[in-house]
Amino acid sequence: MTSIEMRTLALCCLLAGCGVRLEDPAAGLGVSTPDGGGGGGDSAVDARVCSNGRVVYLSFEGETLTDAAVSDATQNRASWMTIAQGTAPPYRAGANNRNQQIKAITEGVRAQLSSFPVTVVTQRPAAGPYVMIVFGGTASQVGSKYGGSVNELDCGDAQKSDVAWISDGVSPTQRVVNFAVGAIGFGLGLTATTDPLDCMCGWDNACISDNSGACRLSPTIARDPAANQLCPGVTTQDEFDTFDAAFCR
Repeated sequence: MTSIEMRTLALCCLLAGCGVRLEDPAAGLGVSTPDGGGGGGDSAVDARVCSNGRVVYLSFEGETLTDAAVSDATQNRASWMTIAQGTAPPYRAGANNRNQQIKAITEGVRAQLSSFPVTVVTQRPAAGPYVMIVFGGTASQVGSKYGGSVNELDCGDAQKSDVAWISDGVSPTQRVVNFAVGAIGFGLGLTATTDPLDCMCGWDNACISDNSGACRLSPTIARDPAANQLCPGVTTQDEFDTFDAAFCR
């Protein structure tokens, strides 16, 4: 093993540990730290050394989804559906500035996840695992119980190819981006919080998000015990580490 390879392995060990939404230009994801300041690592280094191959696929061109017991983005199966099959039309197909909106959302999601080794794409990957977020249409068209967005809560992150959906009706751009980050988190097992600035605020609880800027993830935050969907026996969550583990380890 060369000295360069040894340094790369040591860095990976250091970084990796070796061991529904129901809620503007996007800034970097706010990471809450104990002193209240911002945080985040070197995304270029993280992505190169620690990425485990799981990506986020933003789908804007329409998808036909089928109800299933377990979600699987590679097969367009979604476990949260209330109908046997539904089709999300292309995102805001009639908008004059549609391409600009899609670009802004994509860049916003990438910016807010830049502290993690997450690759965000708009073309379907050749193979899984990947988290797919479908944009477009209304709740009735895809069989969602929620009007703005939805994903299945996965407390153990057992399913690596989640399927989430976000409605045409969600706006402005920053709110759409925050929904997307929250949808990913819900699929990783993060549940609702009561902090209006947190990315998990409003995920099937009464919290009302502050969408004036990028939502943030916290290393230690209480889960809302009054949320409609909970993970048994867990009262706090490390949101930053959850994202890092999901895409790095």
